[in-house]
Amino acid sequence: MAVETIKAESQYLRGSIGDELVDGAEFGAESTVLLKFHGIYQQDDRDVRRSRTQHKLPLDYSCMVRTSVPGGVITLEQWLALDRLAELADGAMRLTTRQGVQYHFVPKGQLHDVVGGINASLLTTLAACGDVVRNVMACPLPHADRRAVLAPVVAELVRRFRPRTPSYWELWVDGERAVTAEAPPAEGPVEPLYGESYLPRKFKIGIAWPGDNCVDIHSHDVGVVPTLSEGLTGELTGFVVLAGGGMGMSHSRPDDTYPVLGRPVAWVPPGDVADVVEAIVATQRDFGNRDDRHRARLKYTLEERGIEWLRAEIETRIGRAVAQPIELLPWNLDAHHGWDHDTLGLPVPSGRIAGNHRDALREVVRSGLVSEIRVTPRQDLLLCGVNDRDALLTMLRRHEVALPDEVSPLRRLAIACPALPTCGQALGEAERVLPAVIDELEKLLADTGNEGQAIRLNMTGCPNGCSRPYSAEIGIVGRTKKTYDLYLGGSAGGDRLAQRVRADIPLDELTAHLRPLLERFAADGLDDDALEFGDWCHAQGVTTLETWLPAPAVRRRGRAAASDDIGIAS
Repeated sequence: MAVETIKAESQYLRGSIGDELVDGAEFGAESTVLLKFHGIYQQDDRDVRRSRTQHKLPLDYSCMVRTSVPGGVITLEQWLALDRLAELADGAMRLTTRQGVQYHFVPKGQLHDVVGGINASLLTTLAACGDVVRNVMACPLPHADRRAVLAPVVAELVRRFRPRTPSYWELWVDGERAVTAEAPPAEGPVEPLYGESYLPRKFKIGIAWPGDNCVDIHSHDVGVVPTLSEGLTGELTGFVVLAGGGMGMSHSRPDDTYPVLGRPVAWVPPGDVADVVEAIVATQRDFGNRDDRHRARLKYTLEERGIEWLRAEIETRIGRAVAQPIELLPWNLDAHHGWDHDTLGLPVPSGRIAGNHRDALREVVRSGLVSEIRVTPRQDLLLCGVNDRDALLTMLRRHEVALPDEVSPLRRLAIACPALPTCGQALGEAERVLPAVIDELEKLLADTGNEGQAIRLNMTGCPNGCSRPYSAEIGIVGRTKKTYDLYLGGSAGGDRLAQRVRADIPLDELTAHLRPLLERFAADGLDDDALEFGDWCHAQGVTTLETWLPAPAVRRRGRAAASDDIGIAS
């Protein structure tokens, strides 16, 4: 059954999930569609899929459960609750590139306890996935001026866009409403914004701080950037609203699916920003492509209709004119590592918190050394309100947690999606092979005279681009289980797309492809310590870069393997 039909006939995301929760079998196809709106993906262990199929055994199913964490802000009590719930999964917590927390390998029989436990901590899984506005991101740096401006906008957008359906509470919270979500209206429509069919596809919103693009603002369906009276400081004067960004594409449809950077649409005064964002969401609800999920994102709607059309729609829907956008300040993609006043930015490799990392953070939270924890858009953590630096560092070192200055810039900045063995969309590895990739690239940087270069590398196991590889200085995108596409030339500030310079290369040939480029980069950059690798690649151009690479190999593979694309992420 088509996704749109499943949504429309689901009784507002209820479907048959309740009945299927109590039996021992895996969820059916219709329920797997609806579960995503509840923050749950049914997955199977890809490592054993072939063996189980050969032995005519059912697939080894479990679930991924994602917690929505607006702006990445987690209280100490919430952190301890999330830590305890990891025992009902695989013992790990994974920080996401959208500032959430997710669990893998959750047995079906534990779903109610996990989701209920998350809600008991005053967080939720509702709308962490699905065809709705997902977790609202924001710069997590806890400076007082940023809190004052960003926190109210995040709260208002969450209030407006979190689904109202009572089915979530009935299924997971025994009919009781968590404090973090609005109660469904006593009268009137169940979903006044979304309607019975919700949005055509997922919708992502990010809020940046002027000059600090840690949220990768151009990769969102809607981006919001405050404008201040004195540039980087001063009073809030309004917001620039951007629209139409998105990272996903499909290998099998390279001509009509592609990454796009969000473009400025309007400048609005502070009191209008939520109305304008809601108007954009409603426009996509009404005009987004519901016939082709590969082209159902806002970026394609705008490619077909244009920014001026969107401005006219906004003005019609809010009943007043909006101003032209003003120029944004130059971007720096700050990862917020190291000390910033009383905040320590702690790198977390691929966002995976397990073993000694998990033990250390549990002890830190219980010790009273910090006041709050925040998840960054690069899968790292901010330990906020530190009251004793030496005691905190001693505690982390005792658990053998690497501190920012003990990790190379390349390794600190690299991110990867989970990919295999859990993600059903993964074509290749990402998180599990990233450490080895970084090892090889660190050696290559040293060999070519580039040791210590802060190059941003984003790796993903499929073309959907959850780790935002298409705006990275080096983007590695899974094409098959063993081969990847190489993208180069994104900007360190996240406001320029990388270009594909080679497709379908084995991972063990990556260093051979990058070596001639890094040798030339070192020679060109001898007198310019500020030269960024992404800027240098962009200046050379794809045609020139390709002439310096090893000749592409001709590979043969069967029809099934050559299809490249097993689906599109929901």
